[in-house]
Amino acid sequence: MRRRLLALAITLTAAVLAALVAPLVAAHAEERAITIHERRLAAATRFATLADSVGDASSLGPDLMRYGEVTESTRTWIVDIDGSVLAPAGSDPPADVPGLAGAVRDALAGTPTSAPTALWPWQTEPLIVATPIGRDAQILGAVVMLEDTSAARDNVQRAMVLAAAGGAVVLALVAWLVGVPLVGWVVRPVDDLTTRVEQLSRGRTPTEGRHVGPPELRRLAESFDDMAANVEHSRQQQRELVADVSHQLANPLTALRLRLENLAVDDPAVEPVLAETERMARSLDAVIEISRAGGFDRRSSEVDVARQLRERVALWAPLFGDLLTVRVDVDTAPAFLEEDLVPTVLDVLLDNALKYAEGRSVDVALEQAGDAWRVTVRDHGDGVSAAEAAELGRRFHRLDRHAGVEGTGLGLAIVVLRIRDADGDVVFDPADPGLRTVISLPARLDRGTTAAPPDAAGPAG
Repeated sequence: MRRRLLALAITLTAAVLAALVAPLVAAHAEERAITIHERRLAAATRFATLADSVGDASSLGPDLMRYGEVTESTRTWIVDIDGSVLAPAGSDPPADVPGLAGAVRDALAGTPTSAPTALWPWQTEPLIVATPIGRDAQILGAVVMLEDTSAARDNVQRAMVLAAAGGAVVLALVAWLVGVPLVGWVVRPVDDLTTRVEQLSRGRTPTEGRHVGPPELRRLAESFDDMAANVEHSRQQQRELVADVSHQLANPLTALRLRLENLAVDDPAVEPVLAETERMARSLDAVIEISRAGGFDRRSSEVDVARQLRERVALWAPLFGDLLTVRVDVDTAPAFLEEDLVPTVLDVLLDNALKYAEGRSVDVALEQAGDAWRVTVRDHGDGVSAAEAAELGRRFHRLDRHAGVEGTGLGLAIVVLRIRDADGDVVFDPADPGLRTVISLPARLDRGTTAAPPDAAGPAG
């Protein structure tokens, strides 16, 4: 939008400059044409007067030749009433000059030529000046001149180039000093609004600032701020509702589990009920974790992704035996993340690998990819198809063939939501065999950072 508005402003300015400069160039071209014509017409009139006074026009041949040598651009002839050349003797006007024959006829009829409208660089024909010889109604002949206008046309061309160059300089100055600031003032509310929309789409509280720009855009930004506040209030109410309901369910569920544990000591038949109760507890914990997605109570701190990955893999290693391998290409991997983000994500992925790829090898890797840390978890189980991989990460989504495997269908959904809250990315790729999960996390590579600073996800203000 900024470029389009700037292009429009430059185009309009160029049109205004062209409307101002074009008449000046045209006036200069007209002035050159009139000046040259008047000068040559005065000379032709003088020769016509001499021809009338001397009686023998052929005697003026040397004068006409000397005049041509002085001007270096003019050729002059004196023609009789029948159109024959009287002087200079033996010289005839070129027959291929457009309009020359008509100008001679008009002059012999008593009408001198008039000045052309303008001299332009693309007009290569010579200027024709013709005036009658005689007095009153008696016409004795005519004086005809052909003027080479190349010098005048070059002068007009230089004027056009200078005008174009000056207009370009003025256009650049206007664009730089007026157009760019003006377009920036108009577009700034749109840029600010775009930033706040992106923040809202990521589940963050849009930052508020002083609205500048046209009144219509300021009102739009203010309306968006009101809408964002209402949306956040609604989302907060939803999270609080889930938290309250979960809390109310957690207490009786805990009490029920304790009683079932006591009963299971004497009655083994209670153990399946106890297992379902524990499954309900895990599902409730997962629902609470899902409800926190996009919330602003999360706090980031500087963590070492490499250290956390090594520690978590070491914790899971006894369950995999020799089937779990880890490759870390860096000594440290600093990033601004939630302290429990990497452990939580690895727990979900390794737990899935343990359930769905039992007895198969699992590879975990950490590497740097530009300004991000890339964590890859790949198992060698039965895997999924491309269509099935596209559905992974949906809440409560489970494959039909895994219906008998313990789980809630929320693990990968938690991974996706937590990583997106951290401004990262998750990709599920079918491997042959197995499933490859690639996670990208914003890295803190030096004194700067591509990730949000600590507490950046908290409420603004």
